[in-house]
Amino acid sequence: MKPSLGRRLIGALLVAYALVAVLLVAWNFWTARAQLTEQSVAHHLGRLMVASLEGVQDENSARAVVQGFARELRRLREESGYAFGTAGIRLSDAQGRPLWSNLSNLTPLAVQPALGLSRVEIGPHRYTALNATAGRWQVLVLDQQVPDAVLLQWVLEQILVSLLIALPVLLLTLWLAVRTGLGPLRRFTARIAALDTRRELAALNLDLRYAELQPLGAAFDALLARLREQLARERAFVHDAAHELRTPLAALGAQAHVLLHSGDEAGRAQAAQALQSGLARTAHLSQQLLDMARLDQERPAQPEALDLAELAAQALRQAHREARARGVELALQGPPELKNLPWHGERQALQSLLHNLLDNAIRYGARQVELQIGLHHDGHLKGRPWLAVADDGPGVAPEHREAMFERFWRGPQAQQTEASGSGLGLSIVRQALQRLGAQLQLGTGLAGRGLRFQIDL
Repeated sequence: MKPSLGRRLIGALLVAYALVAVLLVAWNFWTARAQLTEQSVAHHLGRLMVASLEGVQDENSARAVVQGFARELRRLREESGYAFGTAGIRLSDAQGRPLWSNLSNLTPLAVQPALGLSRVEIGPHRYTALNATAGRWQVLVLDQQVPDAVLLQWVLEQILVSLLIALPVLLLTLWLAVRTGLGPLRRFTARIAALDTRRELAALNLDLRYAELQPLGAAFDALLARLREQLARERAFVHDAAHELRTPLAALGAQAHVLLHSGDEAGRAQAAQALQSGLARTAHLSQQLLDMARLDQERPAQPEALDLAELAAQALRQAHREARARGVELALQGPPELKNLPWHGERQALQSLLHNLLDNAIRYGARQVELQIGLHHDGHLKGRPWLAVADDGPGVAPEHREAMFERFWRGPQAQQTEASGSGLGLSIVRQALQRLGAQLQLGTGLAGRGLRFQIDL
């Protein structure tokens, strides 16, 4: 059986009901126990009897008074319904000589109770004793205490019947309240279930009057808004990717046609070179699309111990061929003590970040590209490593620096040159930064020109 909020709520209320019942039983038990001990009929009559004996001088009159109170005690105990065990009176003179008693069936007291109200044990039973002096007379009133088990049974008989009668009414009320209270949630669920995510992603805008449901509705509308934005980005990406792939593929088809039908050897060679260049560009674009897909995955990051200096040198070696073909000089700058700089992070994301920063600098007009590595020595980043890629290219105007991280964005300088980039490199860099949890700082590049991308890891 699946967990249910309704059952859980009803169960919690029933537990509360049971706790209240236990508290009621305990309260009534202790109250009744105190009343039976301190306000019993025997002790009340005993005090009246002591007051009546104050002016009595002869023994016969004293016996008559005590006998009258003994009969009244027996009658009141029978009428009250709370009589338990025995109760009796003993009259003695000032020297302790017994004059009258109906306690003959009790075991004699080993010790005379103290004056006033006290508790004594006679055999297996406990008694409350009232020992008082009335003029020349000594009076002892004993009233057997009700055992706790019997008293608890009396209390349960009085309370549980009422609680059991009220239980079905309470259950019905709780069931109706829970069913009615969860009605808006069921309607909200039905509205979500009927939502066609292929066609309809507009905000639900439900009239949720209840304060508990309003945050849920607002959160779901916000989720739909993020989903709409994500789908819009994905559609735009697919459209742009198809457009970017269509252009080189069309060029490849044209060059292949020239290569097959041209009778001029020079024309065939030129077509073959253009075909090779187009294939390289298509392969580069496909690789960048794959890189973006990998970085877009929602799998958790898998950090490992990495040597930043070695990764930086490896990135330069991989970019060397493209840099040499374009006449770009590469360099690695960093203090010698950082040669074996340890760092925990995701290898693939960091490799994609360095590769695309270097590739972007090489492709867009730089003559010198420098990969720098170092440690922060002050501030809140003290002790943390950083990497930077700086170039002396044309750079990007400040008003375009936010847009340059968008997919397929190419700046005016890139569009006017023969750069073969697709506009995905810096978008991949942005995704890698998010994946690594790193921060990016933009600055001026080498010799006061170009750009410098600093990555604070």
